[in-house]
Amino acid sequence: MTRFPVPGTPVTVVLRAAQPAQWPGEVAAVREGGVAVRIAGAMPAWDPGGTYVLVALDGSTRMTQPVAYMGHSERAVAFRAMGPWRPVDRRAYPRFRANYRVEVRSVLGNSRQDGRMLDISMGGMAVRLGSRPGGRQVQVRVWAGPFSSELLCMVVGAEEDGEGVVLRLQYSDLLPAQRAFVRQVVEGLAGPEAAQAS
Repeated sequence: MTRFPVPGTPVTVVLRAAQPAQWPGEVAAVREGGVAVRIAGAMPAWDPGGTYVLVALDGSTRMTQPVAYMGHSERAVAFRAMGPWRPVDRRAYPRFRANYRVEVRSVLGNSRQDGRMLDISMGGMAVRLGSRPGGRQVQVRVWAGPFSSELLCMVVGAEEDGEGVVLRLQYSDLLPAQRAFVRQVVEGLAGPEAAQAS
């Protein structure tokens, strides 16, 4: 497996501050616990206590790494890694783990399967079924406590995980009552996590 990043990888240095800034460059050297970045253009004034993040592409995946400023020369700046490289989660909404019963019915056909919800957000959900239903659209009946609702969803991803198939679903044309149901489920799951974090 190729190590990421390698010298020559295009990278952007981002300063997270009240007035954020960013500088394009490329990886000059990679060492255990750190990376040197060759900056394109004039060398900026670095803040030793600033919060910096490196952003780079690994294939088609956008990756980020939190770093701390260590020092610089005329052309390159050295950073210490403050965490691993991680892919950027492009989801617009936070996801919450869930374990609700679902029934998934294929819109194109008569297949009907019971399954379990794995997570949910205001934009979609993940469910585990025994096998993948046909078609791109499915009707998902969700039971959450004393309430239930049927939601039309688009299948945006599917993967086998040893226990069945995990479907990644995006809501499609929800009515106000259905959106209210999803919001109630999400807020119910978010509440305990928020309380534990405070």
